[in-house]
Amino acid sequence: MSTPAPRPTEPTPPKEPFAYVSQERGLLTLKIREPILMGLFFLAFTVVGVIFFFMVKKGADQGAEGAMGVAFLILAVFGGLGVIGMAIAAARWRWKREYVRIMGRSPWT
Repeated sequence: MSTPAPRPTEPTPPKEPFAYVSQERGLLTLKIREPILMGLFFLAFTVVGVIFFFMVKKGADQGAEGAMGVAFLILAVFGGLGVIGMAIAAARWRWKREYVRIMGRSPWT
């Protein structure tokens, strides 16, 4: 009784983290497949939030009522979304590097 020779199996690609980011969707949705571009976008998003914070804080320093609350809200929204987006981009960047190493090609080609 002979055993069949093992067939070479194709490598299995690693599971994509946050796969919904690169899926085809409808109008007015953000789709940035490349992790580096996504990281830069959310870094800019965070920087804009910090700039808005200081602009509103300047108004608060000049006596505008309730401006500091708005300033901290702007910072929380822009900064929070920016940091979350950069964390997702970092996870996707690590995944893409591993995918290219195993599969030998970009995941989107």
